[in-house]
Amino acid sequence: MTATPATRRTIAAFCLKMFSVIFARSPIQPFVLKHLLLLTLLAVATHTFAQDGRLPLDPKNSISYTDSGQPKLSKSELHQKVRKWVENKFGNAENAITSDDTQAGIILITSYIPVIHSNYQYVRFDLGVHYRDNLYEARITTLDGISPEHSPVRLSSKENDNITAKEQIIKTESNRKKRKEAETDLQNAKADNDGINTTLYNLLADLKSYINSATRE
Repeated sequence: MTATPATRRTIAAFCLKMFSVIFARSPIQPFVLKHLLLLTLLAVATHTFAQDGRLPLDPKNSISYTDSGQPKLSKSELHQKVRKWVENKFGNAENAITSDDTQAGIILITSYIPVIHSNYQYVRFDLGVHYRDNLYEARITTLDGISPEHSPVRLSSKENDNITAKEQIIKTESNRKKRKEAETDLQNAKADNDGINTTLYNLLADLKSYINSATRE
């Protein structure tokens, strides 16, 4: 039997809670636990995407996560549903929504979301939702890695360039020990990027699930 999106989200939330307890108590190295949790989240992900360790880029080489839907809702109804989703997801729509143009049918959202990453605890993102009768399009851009240890770091195509550079090192490294270290380094870098991918694609999937479930009410 295939699990429903709601069931998968419940499982993911439970796993996140359990692994948080493990992180706090276990002597196992944090990066090992990080990868265990990432694998669990990938297994119950609500959105399918290529797990190649690279962040999605638009034609201008900027990070861009996109999704769309065709719910049977009017423009006005979609506006209300998106605002309600923001309120449910982030606690306060007024703080998260930076622009709400009902005439143009565009809502812009800036907020934070937890992420499984070796350097960041959260990602700050911009999410734009463009809507009209029976159609919406959502796009996440402008990512910043957030950590209490240092200032926010703007994420960009350099995250993918880093993967490519590490792959090249493995191809040219002849020393077995150094090659093994390079392979581990590459795996960790890919896991970090895939952790971001999983979080943000699931955020878009959550928006779609909320709108579609509301359509059936």
